[in-house]
Amino acid sequence: MSRTLRFVAPVLLCVAPALAAEDGEAGRILLPHVEQITVPVSLDSGLVSAPAVGLARYAGHQAVYQGEVEVPGAAAIRLVFDTADLGDVSGSDTYLLITSLQDGHHQILAAEHLKQWKYTSAYFNGDAVSVEIYSAPGAGASQVAVSEVIAEMPSQNPRSICGTVDDRALSTDPRAGRVWPIGCTAWLFDGRTNCMNTAGHCGPLGTDIIQFNVPLSSAGGTPQHPGPQDQYAVDPVSIQTNNGGSGVGDDWATFGVFDNTNTGLSPLAAAGGQSYTLAATAPGGSGQSIRITGFGTTSSPVSPTWYLAQKTHAGPYAGVSGTNIQYATDTTGGNSGSGVEDESTGLTIGIHTHAGCDVGGGANNGTAVQHAAFQAALANPLGVCDVGLDFSFLLERPTVVATDGSTTIGVDVSADAGVVLDAGTVTLFVDSGSGFVGVPMGATGGSTFEGAFPAGDCGTTVAYYISAMDTTGTEHTEPGAGAAAAFGAFVADSFTSYADFDFETDPAWTVQDTALSTGSWDRAVPRAEGRGDPLSDFDGSGQCWVTGNGLSEDVDGGPTRLLTNVIDLSGATDPTVLYARWFDSNLADADNLTIEFSDNGGSSWTTVDSVVGLASTGWVEQSITVADHVALTSQFRARFSCSDNPNDSVTEAAIDAFRVLDLVCGASGCTFADCDANGVLNVDDIDCFVAAFLGSDLVAGDCDGNGVLNVDDVDCFVASFIAGCP
Repeated sequence: MSRTLRFVAPVLLCVAPALAAEDGEAGRILLPHVEQITVPVSLDSGLVSAPAVGLARYAGHQAVYQGEVEVPGAAAIRLVFDTADLGDVSGSDTYLLITSLQDGHHQILAAEHLKQWKYTSAYFNGDAVSVEIYSAPGAGASQVAVSEVIAEMPSQNPRSICGTVDDRALSTDPRAGRVWPIGCTAWLFDGRTNCMNTAGHCGPLGTDIIQFNVPLSSAGGTPQHPGPQDQYAVDPVSIQTNNGGSGVGDDWATFGVFDNTNTGLSPLAAAGGQSYTLAATAPGGSGQSIRITGFGTTSSPVSPTWYLAQKTHAGPYAGVSGTNIQYATDTTGGNSGSGVEDESTGLTIGIHTHAGCDVGGGANNGTAVQHAAFQAALANPLGVCDVGLDFSFLLERPTVVATDGSTTIGVDVSADAGVVLDAGTVTLFVDSGSGFVGVPMGATGGSTFEGAFPAGDCGTTVAYYISAMDTTGTEHTEPGAGAAAAFGAFVADSFTSYADFDFETDPAWTVQDTALSTGSWDRAVPRAEGRGDPLSDFDGSGQCWVTGNGLSEDVDGGPTRLLTNVIDLSGATDPTVLYARWFDSNLADADNLTIEFSDNGGSSWTTVDSVVGLASTGWVEQSITVADHVALTSQFRARFSCSDNPNDSVTEAAIDAFRVLDLVCGASGCTFADCDANGVLNVDDIDCFVAAFLGSDLVAGDCDGNGVLNVDDVDCFVASFIAGCP
């Protein structure tokens, strides 16, 4: 059952720049030099469910698999999972246990944690870990497969010390964490449970990890990682940043992290409730003592063990100009993102971002807390930072609703700590073309609620969202933007599904690449690196198709083409293709995402949509009527193509939630014959239909669904009634 994997020819992935100059600015960005490589491996447990003889028990669960991953000589490793199927719906009956063979630190990952961690592990010290699957009795079969390991080897960097001596001292401030692998600093603030601030040029990216209680580095200066109980995965949806902006005074980011997988604690709880307190504005005076605490680099004569460990120093404040604050406090690469704390008030007045002390006797620089965009982001938190009411649909969110008002939608509304739901305000808002109308949702037990879509005209569309208020009168919506980003659905009497893919399983689609360097279509959990790629999949299942999912990978060259399997639409009436798309390019009109249909299995193609743009608008739901473009045959296929040719931009695309539906209006005898919907056909149904017909009721009287009431509807009803439906 145990397999040990050895080092195989590493491939250099990325090296954070040691020094990046800001054009036209005295300040400089200093980043630690952290080299990361990928090592291909092939750990695969296969499907396992029965307890393995001789393996351990843990927390009442039985080990069903144990293996090892080893990269000899690595300073630290992080696993990347190809497959992590834990075989149960609840996510609580099976979990992974990963343990460092160097120091015994371990991480527990259940199904929900794997999504939060983007199907990667924490960083583990040393060159080897144990990988175990633990299951409760009766849990389904599980499988874990590891395709690559991220290994790292750091080196040292320039400094920005204010003087000839590095006066920083070791510190253990629980409010400050290390952003890894970029090597910056982030910090808790204003008592927010899961939220932190840092510099914009530090990211963080959706794949970064925030580490607290960071130990000293090795005697040779190799950074060591805390145990997974002190490592937190970033929620990519929560990230708001200007990506470094335009230099000093304009460089900020705010974001959130998920609760720890081992302890279940938020970082604020783990820090004993301690956090920085933001000032309203940076002071205009000068001379007071300014303290900066962070994870800067070191160089001789400072001990190598202090390298990228937490240190602190206080120095004089030089003042503020616009939103640029300056101070003569010792910092180095790795301090970027640190809070700038005014010791005279105990308030934090900004974010440390740029070096300057080593440039002509100047001062180091930061972004003042009053920066307008930064303040706007703090006032409008996203993701886990948006403390309030959380919505989750009980079943799949409907994309087709019935004409007769029989389609219901259920939602669980949970309240975050300190927030209380006003249960009487949970409402389904529906727009059938004349504006949103509220439909109260009734409580169905606990925190769950249910509401019904109103009756509508077949063949039309509706938009909808869920709203609820807390007891302070604050409204919360799903989706977060409410009416501005409402969900959409078709109105139909019935529908036939010819395809329905959320991409959690392999749909047997085909990828074809032509002259492509990087960025081939890949079915994966998005890395969310903040380079134009999606922050997460569209439908929340976890995986989608993305153009390249490696570190800093986008489309170069191409095109890369994604082809669906062959779908038989020969018996369909009027099918519609529905999907969610993502497209981003950092050059206007440079590249595009092209969607094509084929009715002959791919021998020829017809373009049905093309997306060209400079910046992403996020996930966009799209629907295209097949018969408007190609014939309805047994050989239907769709194709999604993306290229960066010539290679001169950062281009990213993604596809999710692909469906092919044939919507039915009228023609369903059973829908109309039982007019009073009591399950019995009798004279009451005839009276019901006649009243609907004479009353111009297009819902109950338009049997053939053509939008006109005439003798054809009478004939349709009679035929349905005689046929004996239902």
